[in-house]
Amino acid sequence: MKNCLTCGHSQEDGKFCGKCGTPLESAALEQAATINNMTDYQNQPQPQAGQAVQETSHSSDQIELLKKQSKLYFNHFLEQLKKPSAGFNVEIAWKNNLTSMIIYVLITALSVFLLIKSFTSRTFGLFESYGPSIIQVILYVSLFLILLMAINVLAIFLTSKLFSENLSFTNVISKIGSYYALPIAVTILSILFGLLKSYTYSMIMLYIGFVLAIGIIPIFVMVKLLSNTSKIIDNFYSFIFYLVVTAILTSIIFSFIIDSTIGDYLSFLI
Repeated sequence: MKNCLTCGHSQEDGKFCGKCGTPLESAALEQAATINNMTDYQNQPQPQAGQAVQETSHSSDQIELLKKQSKLYFNHFLEQLKKPSAGFNVEIAWKNNLTSMIIYVLITALSVFLLIKSFTSRTFGLFESYGPSIIQVILYVSLFLILLMAINVLAIFLTSKLFSENLSFTNVISKIGSYYALPIAVTILSILFGLLKSYTYSMIMLYIGFVLAIGIIPIFVMVKLLSNTSKIIDNFYSFIFYLVVTAILTSIIFSFIIDSTIGDYLSFLI
Protein backbone atom coordinates (compact mmCIF):
# COMPACT_ATOMS: atom_id res chain seq x y z
CA MET A 1 0.00 0.00 0.00
CA LYS A 2 1.39 3.42 -0.99
CA ASN A 3 0.56 6.65 0.81
CA CYS A 4 0.51 10.13 -0.72
CA LEU A 5 2.79 12.53 1.15
CA THR A 6 0.59 15.51 0.24
CA CYS A 7 -3.04 14.53 0.80
CA GLY A 8 -2.70 11.19 2.65
CA HIS A 9 -4.55 9.20 -0.02
CA SER A 10 -3.73 5.46 -0.08
CA GLN A 11 -3.63 3.20 -3.12
CA GLU A 12 -2.15 -0.16 -4.02
CA ASP A 13 -0.19 0.66 -7.17
CA GLY A 14 0.89 3.52 -9.44
CA LYS A 15 3.64 6.10 -9.12
CA PHE A 16 1.33 9.10 -8.79
CA CYS A 17 -1.52 9.82 -6.39
CA GLY A 18 -4.89 9.16 -8.01
CA LYS A 19 -6.46 11.99 -5.98
CA CYS A 20 -4.05 14.95 -6.26
CA GLY A 21 -1.42 13.75 -8.74
CA THR A 22 1.56 14.08 -6.40
CA PRO A 23 4.35 11.49 -6.91
CA LEU A 24 3.93 8.72 -4.32
CA GLU A 25 6.59 7.78 -1.84
CA SER A 26 8.72 5.66 -4.14
CA ALA A 27 8.52 8.03 -7.12
CA ALA A 28 9.02 11.11 -4.95
CA LEU A 29 12.05 9.58 -3.23
CA GLU A 30 13.47 8.43 -6.55
CA GLN A 31 13.04 11.90 -8.06
CA ALA A 32 14.52 13.57 -4.99
CA ALA A 33 17.48 11.18 -5.06
CA THR A 34 18.05 11.91 -8.73
CA ILE A 35 18.01 15.67 -8.17
CA ASN A 36 20.36 15.35 -5.17
CA ASN A 37 22.76 13.20 -7.17
CA MET A 38 22.79 15.72 -10.02
CA THR A 39 23.39 18.54 -7.52
CA ASP A 40 26.24 16.61 -5.86
CA TYR A 41 27.79 15.98 -9.23
CA GLN A 42 27.62 19.64 -10.23
CA ASN A 43 29.24 20.67 -6.91
CA GLN A 44 32.21 18.34 -7.39
CA PRO A 45 35.56 19.99 -8.33
CA GLN A 46 36.59 19.80 -11.98
CA PRO A 47 39.03 16.98 -12.80
CA GLN A 48 42.68 17.83 -13.48
CA ALA A 49 44.65 16.94 -16.60
CA GLY A 50 45.74 13.54 -15.33
CA GLN A 51 42.28 12.32 -14.35
CA ALA A 52 40.97 11.02 -17.69
CA VAL A 53 39.60 7.84 -16.13
CA GLN A 54 37.68 9.74 -13.46
CA GLU A 55 36.32 12.16 -16.07
CA THR A 56 35.01 9.26 -18.14
CA SER A 57 33.40 7.76 -15.05
CA HIS A 58 31.73 11.05 -14.14
CA SER A 59 30.43 11.46 -17.70
CA SER A 60 28.96 7.98 -17.53
CA ASP A 61 27.29 8.77 -14.20
CA GLN A 62 25.83 11.96 -15.62
CA ILE A 63 24.40 10.08 -18.61
CA GLU A 64 22.78 7.58 -16.25
CA LEU A 65 21.27 10.39 -14.20
CA LEU A 66 19.90 12.02 -17.34
CA LYS A 67 18.39 8.70 -18.39
CA LYS A 68 16.74 8.29 -15.01
CA GLN A 69 15.41 11.86 -15.08
CA SER A 70 14.07 11.30 -18.61
CA LYS A 71 12.31 8.17 -17.42
CA LEU A 72 10.71 10.09 -14.55
CA TYR A 73 9.54 12.78 -16.96
CA PHE A 74 8.12 10.17 -19.34
CA ASN A 75 6.11 8.65 -16.46
CA HIS A 76 4.91 12.15 -15.57
CA PHE A 77 3.94 12.74 -19.22
CA LEU A 78 1.87 9.55 -19.32
CA GLU A 79 0.08 10.56 -16.11
CA GLN A 80 -0.62 13.98 -17.63
CA LEU A 81 -2.03 12.34 -20.72
CA LYS A 82 -4.32 10.02 -18.73
CA LYS A 83 -5.42 12.46 -16.00
CA PRO A 84 -4.48 16.07 -16.86
CA SER A 85 -6.52 17.66 -14.07
CA ALA A 86 -4.92 15.44 -11.42
CA GLY A 87 -1.81 17.60 -11.40
CA PHE A 88 -3.60 20.96 -11.41
CA ASN A 89 -2.84 21.67 -7.74
CA VAL A 90 0.50 19.83 -7.56
CA GLU A 91 3.18 22.52 -7.44
CA ILE A 92 6.00 19.98 -6.91
CA ALA A 93 5.79 19.03 -10.60
CA TRP A 94 6.14 22.57 -12.01
CA LYS A 95 9.55 21.82 -13.57
CA ASN A 96 8.12 18.85 -15.45
CA ASN A 97 5.18 21.01 -16.57
CA LEU A 98 7.58 23.71 -17.79
CA THR A 99 9.51 21.01 -19.64
CA SER A 100 6.27 19.97 -21.37
CA MET A 101 5.73 23.54 -22.58
CA ILE A 102 9.31 23.74 -23.92
CA ILE A 103 8.95 20.40 -25.70
CA TYR A 104 5.71 21.58 -27.31
CA VAL A 105 7.42 24.73 -28.63
CA LEU A 106 10.30 22.76 -30.17
CA ILE A 107 8.24 20.04 -31.84
CA THR A 108 5.77 22.63 -33.16
CA ALA A 109 8.66 24.53 -34.74
CA LEU A 110 9.91 21.28 -36.29
CA SER A 111 6.46 20.49 -37.69
CA VAL A 112 6.19 23.98 -39.20
CA PHE A 113 9.60 23.57 -40.82
CA LEU A 114 8.56 20.27 -42.45
CA LEU A 115 5.43 21.90 -43.85
CA ILE A 116 7.32 24.96 -45.14
CA LYS A 117 9.92 22.73 -46.76
CA SER A 118 7.26 20.64 -48.51
CA PHE A 119 5.41 23.76 -49.66
CA THR A 120 8.49 25.47 -51.13
CA SER A 121 9.65 22.28 -52.85
CA ARG A 122 6.28 21.75 -54.56
CA THR A 123 5.24 25.32 -55.33
CA PHE A 124 8.48 27.21 -55.69
CA GLY A 125 10.83 24.49 -56.78
CA LEU A 126 13.16 26.89 -58.60
CA PHE A 127 13.54 29.01 -55.45
CA GLU A 128 13.85 26.20 -52.94
CA SER A 129 17.39 27.25 -52.11
CA TYR A 130 16.05 30.63 -50.93
CA GLY A 131 13.71 29.08 -48.36
CA PRO A 132 14.31 29.56 -44.64
CA SER A 133 16.70 27.24 -42.85
CA ILE A 134 15.66 24.95 -40.02
CA ILE A 135 17.46 27.24 -37.54
CA GLN A 136 15.52 30.28 -38.76
CA VAL A 137 12.16 28.48 -38.60
CA ILE A 138 12.79 27.07 -35.12
CA LEU A 139 13.97 30.47 -33.88
CA TYR A 140 11.03 32.48 -35.27
CA VAL A 141 8.31 29.93 -34.46
CA SER A 142 9.69 29.36 -30.96
CA LEU A 143 9.82 33.10 -30.30
CA PHE A 144 6.26 33.50 -31.59
CA LEU A 145 4.90 30.68 -29.41
CA ILE A 146 6.83 31.83 -26.34
CA LEU A 147 5.36 35.32 -26.72
CA LEU A 148 1.82 33.91 -26.96
CA MET A 149 2.44 31.67 -23.92
CA ALA A 150 3.81 34.67 -22.02
CA ILE A 151 0.64 36.61 -22.85
CA ASN A 152 -1.52 33.79 -21.47
CA VAL A 153 0.59 33.48 -18.32
CA LEU A 154 0.55 37.25 -17.74
CA ALA A 155 -3.21 37.55 -18.33
CA ILE A 156 -3.98 34.68 -15.93
CA PHE A 157 -1.49 36.07 -13.39
CA LEU A 158 -3.09 39.54 -13.43
CA THR A 159 -6.64 38.18 -13.28
CA SER A 160 -5.84 35.81 -10.43
CA LYS A 161 -4.07 38.58 -8.52
CA LEU A 162 -7.05 40.92 -8.81
CA PHE A 163 -10.03 38.58 -8.67
CA SER A 164 -9.05 35.05 -7.60
CA GLU A 165 -6.16 33.22 -5.96
CA ASN A 166 -2.88 34.97 -5.18
CA LEU A 167 -0.72 33.00 -7.60
CA SER A 168 2.92 33.44 -8.60
CA PHE A 169 4.22 33.13 -12.15
CA THR A 170 5.55 29.67 -11.24
CA ASN A 171 2.09 28.58 -10.10
CA VAL A 172 0.47 29.80 -13.32
CA ILE A 173 3.09 28.11 -15.53
CA SER A 174 2.63 24.86 -13.61
CA LYS A 175 -1.15 24.92 -13.93
CA ILE A 176 -1.02 25.63 -17.68
CA GLY A 177 1.77 23.14 -18.34
CA SER A 178 -0.05 20.32 -16.56
CA TYR A 179 -2.37 20.08 -19.60
CA TYR A 180 0.30 20.17 -22.32
CA ALA A 181 0.62 16.40 -22.78
CA LEU A 182 -2.26 16.35 -25.27
CA PRO A 183 -0.91 19.20 -27.49
CA ILE A 184 2.47 17.43 -27.50
CA ALA A 185 0.90 14.13 -28.57
CA VAL A 186 -1.16 15.82 -31.30
CA THR A 187 1.86 17.73 -32.63
CA ILE A 188 3.95 14.54 -32.71
CA LEU A 189 1.21 13.11 -34.95
CA SER A 190 1.61 16.21 -37.13
CA ILE A 191 5.32 15.48 -37.53
CA LEU A 192 4.65 11.82 -38.34
CA PHE A 193 2.08 12.79 -40.99
CA GLY A 194 4.59 15.28 -42.41
CA LEU A 195 7.29 12.60 -42.67
CA LEU A 196 4.76 10.37 -44.44
CA LYS A 197 4.02 13.29 -46.83
CA SER A 198 0.40 13.49 -45.72
CA TYR A 199 0.57 17.26 -45.42
CA THR A 200 -3.15 17.95 -45.11
CA TYR A 201 -3.44 15.81 -41.99
CA SER A 202 -0.16 17.24 -40.73
CA MET A 203 -1.55 20.78 -40.94
CA ILE A 204 -4.79 19.71 -39.25
CA MET A 205 -2.91 18.11 -36.33
CA LEU A 206 -0.62 21.13 -36.07
CA TYR A 207 -3.63 23.46 -35.94
CA ILE A 208 -5.41 21.35 -33.30
CA GLY A 209 -2.29 21.30 -31.11
CA PHE A 210 -1.91 25.08 -31.46
CA VAL A 211 -5.55 25.76 -30.56
CA LEU A 212 -5.29 23.49 -27.54
CA ALA A 213 -2.03 24.95 -26.25
CA ILE A 214 -2.60 28.64 -26.91
CA GLY A 215 -6.40 28.91 -26.77
CA ILE A 216 -8.36 26.19 -24.99
CA ILE A 217 -5.95 25.25 -22.18
CA PRO A 218 -5.36 28.82 -20.83
CA ILE A 219 -9.10 29.56 -20.97
CA PHE A 220 -9.88 26.31 -19.15
CA VAL A 221 -7.27 27.10 -16.47
CA MET A 222 -8.69 30.59 -16.01
CA VAL A 223 -12.27 29.31 -15.69
CA LYS A 224 -11.16 26.66 -13.19
CA LEU A 225 -9.34 29.23 -11.08
CA LEU A 226 -12.30 31.59 -11.07
CA SER A 227 -14.66 28.75 -10.12
CA ASN A 228 -12.62 28.12 -6.97
CA THR A 229 -12.65 31.62 -5.51
CA SER A 230 -13.45 35.12 -6.64
CA LYS A 231 -12.81 38.46 -5.00
CA ILE A 232 -14.53 41.80 -5.47
CA ILE A 233 -16.65 41.16 -8.58
CA ASP A 234 -18.61 38.37 -10.22
CA ASN A 235 -16.69 35.58 -12.01
CA PHE A 236 -18.20 36.56 -15.35
CA TYR A 237 -16.64 40.03 -15.23
CA SER A 238 -13.34 38.57 -14.05
CA PHE A 239 -13.34 36.33 -17.11
CA ILE A 240 -14.16 39.30 -19.36
CA PHE A 241 -11.16 41.12 -17.86
CA TYR A 242 -8.95 38.13 -18.72
CA LEU A 243 -10.22 38.09 -22.33
CA VAL A 244 -9.68 41.82 -22.74
CA VAL A 245 -6.11 41.67 -21.41
CA THR A 246 -5.35 38.69 -23.67
CA ALA A 247 -6.84 40.40 -26.73
CA ILE A 248 -4.92 43.64 -26.18
CA LEU A 249 -1.57 41.94 -25.64
CA THR A 250 -2.12 39.56 -28.57
CA SER A 251 -3.03 42.42 -30.93
CA ILE A 252 0.18 44.22 -29.96
CA ILE A 253 2.26 41.11 -30.69
CA PHE A 254 0.55 40.45 -34.01
CA SER A 255 0.91 44.07 -35.15
CA PHE A 256 4.62 43.89 -34.34
CA ILE A 257 5.00 40.65 -36.31
CA ILE A 258 3.09 42.01 -39.29
CA ASP A 259 5.13 45.23 -39.36
CA SER A 260 8.49 43.45 -39.10
CA THR A 261 8.40 39.95 -40.59
CA ILE A 262 5.81 40.35 -43.34
CA GLY A 263 7.26 43.74 -44.27
CA ASP A 264 10.69 42.18 -44.74
CA TYR A 265 9.30 39.46 -46.99
CA LEU A 266 7.38 41.98 -49.13
CA SER A 267 10.46 44.14 -49.59
CA PHE A 268 12.45 41.02 -50.57
CA LEU A 269 9.86 40.02 -53.21
CA ILE A 270 9.63 43.54 -54.63
